[in-house]
Amino acid sequence: MLVNKDNSGRMIGWQETYFSADETVNVSVLRNVSTIMSRDRNTGKVETKIFFGQLPMPANGSKR
Repeated sequence: MLVNKDNSGRMIGWQETYFSADETVNVSVLRNVSTIMSRDRNTGKVETKIFFGQLPMPANGSKR
């Protein structure tokens, strides 16, 4: 997991990649924009979804 921080050291986002035999999934969150990209390793087909707004649960595990 890669963590993005602002100049004051506060976490503002993160990025993580998951692999399987058939698919690669990349999840990226930066402030209130989340991007999920999946790639089928057999066909090469790429699908991307972008979500705007707060995540349903905090990324750092703390309560809001």
